[in-house]
Amino acid sequence: MKEKNQKQKAFIQIPILIAVIVSFAVISIGGYGGFEYFKTSKIIKEAEQLAREEKYEEAIEKLEIAQNRLLGKIMLKQTINTKLDENKKLLTDKTKYDEGVNKLNEGDLQGSIDLLSELPENSFYYQKAQTKIEEAKRKILEEKLSEEQIARKKAEEKAKQEEFEKKLKEQQLISKEVEERMMNADNDGDGLTYREELKLGTSDWNKDSDFDGIPDNLDLHPAGGGRYQAQTFAWSYGGYNWTWTANIHEDWYEYYKAKPRSPPLSLEYITSNDPFIKEVAKKISEAAIKNNLSKSALVVAFVQSLSYLDDVYTGYDEYPKYPVETFFEKNGDCEDMSYLAASILNAMNIDSVLVILPDHMAVGIWFDCEMPGTYYKVGDRCYYYTETTGEGWFSGEIPDKYKYTTATLIKIPSGEKITVSPQYKKPCYAVKDFPGYYSDGKNFYSDSQCNYLAYCVPYKEFYVNPQTLDFYWDSSCSQLVVKGCSKSTYYPGYFFDGIDYYYDSRCIQKARICRPSSIYYDRYWDGYDHYWDSSCTQRVVPGCSKSIYRPGYFFDGWNYYYDYQCTQKVSF
Repeated sequence: MKEKNQKQKAFIQIPILIAVIVSFAVISIGGYGGFEYFKTSKIIKEAEQLAREEKYEEAIEKLEIAQNRLLGKIMLKQTINTKLDENKKLLTDKTKYDEGVNKLNEGDLQGSIDLLSELPENSFYYQKAQTKIEEAKRKILEEKLSEEQIARKKAEEKAKQEEFEKKLKEQQLISKEVEERMMNADNDGDGLTYREELKLGTSDWNKDSDFDGIPDNLDLHPAGGGRYQAQTFAWSYGGYNWTWTANIHEDWYEYYKAKPRSPPLSLEYITSNDPFIKEVAKKISEAAIKNNLSKSALVVAFVQSLSYLDDVYTGYDEYPKYPVETFFEKNGDCEDMSYLAASILNAMNIDSVLVILPDHMAVGIWFDCEMPGTYYKVGDRCYYYTETTGEGWFSGEIPDKYKYTTATLIKIPSGEKITVSPQYKKPCYAVKDFPGYYSDGKNFYSDSQCNYLAYCVPYKEFYVNPQTLDFYWDSSCSQLVVKGCSKSTYYPGYFFDGIDYYYDSRCIQKARICRPSSIYYDRYWDGYDHYWDSSCTQRVVPGCSKSIYRPGYFFDGWNYYYDYQCTQKVSF
């Protein structure tokens, strides 16, 4: 009975075990399937995001990965295949759209239209393609219109030329005399006959065929061409180093070089209306405004930077140069520099005059009459002498040899000549570093009219000689400040070099000052010797020192003495 029961129990346990195993398997398969579904769905979503970003190739790669997964082959197969087809179509459309846009950018307008037109209406890129197609059509139309206009203009010009040639032939048929008269005619008044114009390739109906501002008969290249010459200039002014490269056409240089020389002191050399001089004036004016500088001063500094050719070699008034020549050659004598400066100033609408002196020329620039310096007064205007040769001269500064010389002024543009004597307004400026004192640029003064010279000016804890700029300790500028020698704070009236005291500010004459020794606590030092007392009368003698045990006496190691020299022996 017992055995029977055991068998029965065993029989019951086997089905239960099988049920447990089956349940476990189902659960495991379900869990794996859910995980696989999640991962595959995630890949599909990533592919969808890439498709939205128009990254179709990457989206296709993602979908192909999903397609190869277990669920991609079973449950999600249809979804993945659909999306693969969609992305492949989008990739094809995008490729075609990009190729069409590239052709548009390269100028193949019709090719772009043909390619973009292949995109179907249901394509994602259809609307974009239509926009580009319209753009290409518009450009084709613009090109056609432009070509038509050019063709029309050429036809008109051709018709005019044909008409002219027709008339010419008709006249030639009439008589040879008429032909010669026509060939020798100067229709535009530039000094060149029609025959010469034909040879040069210029127009007989335009004095300036290449529109460079030079008449054809005076132009080195009247039909155009030639070369530009680059000139680089470097100068300093206002705390700046200036560099400027200007391009000047050789035609202009040759035009002025070949131009007949006018009589000396002629305003023919003031070429303010010359296009190149106007351009120079514009450039310098813009630079001055940008850096908050004086226009006239910047012009003068520029002209002064050019190389000066002494009149000894060129001859004053012998061969004046036009401003463009001076600019091109980057040198000149006093009159050349003055003509150049006056031309630029006049182009800036700055009132100036030519200043004529014996064997010399400069310019005068109008400033307020209150400005210090040398000037020439004409009516209510003061023209300040301005040197154009040599760097560093400011308006109002004049060479000593001309300070009292009467000058002839030539007004611009009238050419009126006026003889006038120079006047001088002494400069007098408050000196920032020395409050209460004034300077005329050379000396210092104690009054605002610069009448009373100052020879010793206070500056912080010192005094300064304005002539030498040396520093002194005293108000009479007699005690020179020397490095390493300073006033003593402990012993007024003496000077100290860090070790000893001196009578003089140069620390040469050593002074005897009785003071506590820096070496011995019980002694005094006068700069030369040690002493036992504060009045430095008991000089320390080798082998004789103050007694410690018997105050008031001196000891030599054996005996006691009354005196510091150990000569008066004490008997106890």
